[in-house]
Amino acid sequence: MATVVGIDPSLSSAGIAVLVDGRPRLLRAVGSPAIPGLAGHYPERSDRIGRQCRQILTTIDTWTEHTGNHWPELAVIEGQAYGANMPSTSERSGLWWRLYASLRGRGVPIAVIAPKTRALWATGHGDADKPAVLTAARSWWPWAAGHIRNHDIADAAALALAGALHCGDPMPFPLKPQHHNRLKAAQWPQLENAPR
Repeated sequence: MATVVGIDPSLSSAGIAVLVDGRPRLLRAVGSPAIPGLAGHYPERSDRIGRQCRQILTTIDTWTEHTGNHWPELAVIEGQAYGANMPSTSERSGLWWRLYASLRGRGVPIAVIAPKTRALWATGHGDADKPAVLTAARSWWPWAAGHIRNHDIADAAALALAGALHCGDPMPFPLKPQHHNRLKAAQWPQLENAPR
């Protein structure tokens, strides 16, 4: 039984999903809005990245404190979309690296799954859109579907479930060889208790 966190990093709505033994225990999205009038200033941009990183980690810390669970043994983060060229690309990259460094500083093993691999894992199609991933995630746990309120949470849930598979936890559907094949492109850390 493993505790795995999936994180879909975003400044405005980062998805967070914690699974224990392959079942959702925390499904949430958190955001750090820009301060009007200061959004383009370097100090505010830097502060916003720091606020969002702390908010993501604090959300997981608070969950562990209230439930008595330990911090996840594996974090699975969606990789950066290097082909996307948006005005917030620099800040999003800054958040990604700050979050990655913070998790490493805590000694948490980190897996990185590219956006197309996440879509392929969740739906069977690497070019699947956000609504398709949302539909898939809700179908895995019908009893928790109401908590998967948006695509950010769905993406985080897909990432966490991929990590749960890597740890050998039960899946909410019958496993087939293609489920493992879809994750071959992911970058997995060495885990002490991972099945071989």
